[in-house]
Amino acid sequence: MEDQVRKAQKKMTEATTEIMSEWMNQVLRGISTDPVLGELWSAMKMGNQSSRNAGIDSYQVLGLDRAVTDDQVKKRYRELIVKLHPDTAGIKGTEFLFQLVTAAYQQISKERGWR
Repeated sequence: MEDQVRKAQKKMTEATTEIMSEWMNQVLRGISTDPVLGELWSAMKMGNQSSRNAGIDSYQVLGLDRAVTDDQVKKRYRELIVKLHPDTAGIKGTEFLFQLVTAAYQQISKERGWR
């Protein structure tokens, strides 16, 4: 009986691993084929530092130059939010990128005195 339980557990573990692996591959394929998400992914620095301490440029996160107009910043932000929002992204796992874009926009908003 114990042998059957161990075999069943092993099969469940293998099936779960396969499902998770496929899910992760889907996420990575989605990121790699979308140019905006690819830019964001490469702009990120992993670690538990704040974006300011990690050296992440808010404009780089949005894929913009510092000289762009306010309207261009707002338009780009809206485009990225639609692509990255967990309800509209079409792939799972974009929550961190969504938060990164939101934080970058808030930083630019403070710098430009919008609030």
